[in-house]
Amino acid sequence: MRSQALILLCIVVFGVIGTCHGGSLRKKYYKKTCPNAEEIIKKATEKHVANDPTLPARFLRMHFHDCFVRGCDGSVLLNSTTNNSAEKDAIPNLTLAGFDVIDDIKAEVEKKCPNVVSCADVLALAARDAVSFKFQRPLWEVLTGRRDGRVSRVSEALANLPSPFSNFTTLVRNFANQGLNVHDLVVLSGGHTIGVGHCNAFSNRLYNFTGRGDQDTSLNATYAAFLKTQCRNLSDNTTFVPMDPGSGFTFDNNYYVTVKQNKGLFQSDAALLINKGSRNIVNELVDPKKFFTEFAQSMKRMGAIGVLTGNEGEIRKKCFVNELIVNDVVKLHELYCWRKDKMKLTGKRETPEHRKSSKMRKQALILVCIVVFGVVGSCHGGSLKKGYYDNTCPNAEAIIKNATEKRVANDPTLPARFLRMHFHDCFVRGCDGSVLLNSTTNNTAEKDAIPNLTLAGFDVIDNIKAEVEKECPNVVSCADVLALAARDAVSFKFQKPLWNVLTGRRDGTVSQASEALANLPSPFSNFSTLVQKFAKKGLNVQDLVVLSGGHTIGVGHCNTFSNRLYNFTGNGDQDPSLNATYATFLKTQCKSPSDSTTFVAMDPGSGLTFDNNYYVTLKQNKGLFQSDAALITNEISRIIVDELFVSEVFFREFALSMVKMGAIGVLTGNEGEIRKKCSVVN
Repeated sequence: MRSQALILLCIVVFGVIGTCHGGSLRKKYYKKTCPNAEEIIKKATEKHVANDPTLPARFLRMHFHDCFVRGCDGSVLLNSTTNNSAEKDAIPNLTLAGFDVIDDIKAEVEKKCPNVVSCADVLALAARDAVSFKFQRPLWEVLTGRRDGRVSRVSEALANLPSPFSNFTTLVRNFANQGLNVHDLVVLSGGHTIGVGHCNAFSNRLYNFTGRGDQDTSLNATYAAFLKTQCRNLSDNTTFVPMDPGSGFTFDNNYYVTVKQNKGLFQSDAALLINKGSRNIVNELVDPKKFFTEFAQSMKRMGAIGVLTGNEGEIRKKCFVNELIVNDVVKLHELYCWRKDKMKLTGKRETPEHRKSSKMRKQALILVCIVVFGVVGSCHGGSLKKGYYDNTCPNAEAIIKNATEKRVANDPTLPARFLRMHFHDCFVRGCDGSVLLNSTTNNTAEKDAIPNLTLAGFDVIDNIKAEVEKECPNVVSCADVLALAARDAVSFKFQKPLWNVLTGRRDGTVSQASEALANLPSPFSNFSTLVQKFAKKGLNVQDLVVLSGGHTIGVGHCNTFSNRLYNFTGNGDQDPSLNATYATFLKTQCKSPSDSTTFVAMDPGSGLTFDNNYYVTLKQNKGLFQSDAALITNEISRIIVDELFVSEVFFREFALSMVKMGAIGVLTGNEGEIRKKCSVVN
């Protein structure tokens, strides 16, 4: 074990530190190492674009946002970790989309040429190929040979990305910082000829331009009147409109026509008319031939910003994680924590042999974590422990159990509601009870985010908390009340606890709707997106498949799945992967794609029974959501689904994964607070 740890240490140290500068981008960089790389990327990209015409704009914007932060090194693709918030979670990047598709394209390349083609090159090529798809020829040349960066920070995205609210001087400075001039600024702004802008990125121009409730006088009045019909207020962050009105899906030079008509959507668009030099360039680019020529040249310059080449950086296997320094850490961590979890669940004691093996694994884990992260990793639960309130409130868990069971006896929908509420709490800021907080005048809380509008049972949690407060005021957190109530509600019919709930959580004081939108897995997600969402929370594919089994109880609202019935690819079609008989039944319940009030059981025929029937329905292609159906699109997750057909395996694995999920990002010790009422901070 010592030798393995030493080898791993050497890999980490020399893999991270021992780099040389050098090399440069060139044409057909992969000609010898992966001759078909560019063709694989082109075909995979075109396949996706054919099914989703929004991808060209998304990839182009993603490539732009990547290059403006640390250079074109694929850093925008990296997920946040426990110790770091990555670029993709910065406010300017929250509306980026298509990460899952880039991951899919990268996976196609990996099948043919493992560990050869960088994610940075995949993104650069995919952006070009997506935009070029309708032209059936490449619109610009992409030189290759980029390497992937290992660093991705929210703060750097905020500092470097041009803002839609920027004036001309600020834009020039932002572009100059990247080695680009005014000509590049005007030309690359032409990328706004495709894609959409969210209302909150420009509605100040409609309602409060100078802070006096006024409209931007430079904005075309007729266009402004139209925009007001789409964006009803300043805080609307969900509605969006095409950036190039009338030509939002067509890559052309019409953007410059709209700018000259004072219909540039953002302040940054309108700013191009403020300066004489940039105004002259706008006039030149009204000529289509001139635009395409100049855009190709500026994209080539942008694609070379701050690139890593030669031995710099790394070649990631998966674009969302630094594989080199994480894989061995994860393996060691899971080996160590797996046994600890098993012991907690079974109540067994470790043998001397197990303790010796466990100690060695822990030592190796600590060594690697110190070298890589500068911190010591912890297992699921951290400083949470069993019977945390034994001294301060001995009856706490019994009070919560009795109060929960009393209410479940009268309302059999509560187990599903509490389980979902606990899940939604843990995936946003960790299991800190933030989902329970009400919105205030100055803040829209998580519970009012779109994914949480169908949550229910907050009043019951408040009542259970009140029962505890009578016995032990200011002692038991709302986060612990929710975690225990979820377990006790689901366990009620079994008359025994289905999983251990370690306690000692503290309550968070921050709850923001935007964070719920960014972190909660969507029912429309594909497999890659789900894996990313769970990985961000320290959960693996096994946890993803197992925790999805929570869909064995509860309901789904029509508008979260009816696109599969009526308009799956945008052509008025039905999802061919959905069981036809089941689809016919669902259509009798959900009469239209916009029906947001009707709901059906997520596990048909077994919607109130907590069991493993969910996996039976999956195999029958009756998974209600796209996210359910996604679990049988991947070979590994399909194998896990098959394993969970055995009832005992499901209950055992669900218990383990719930312990892991219940420990996500917990506040302990003196962090946070103990709320008196779960709906408001003290």
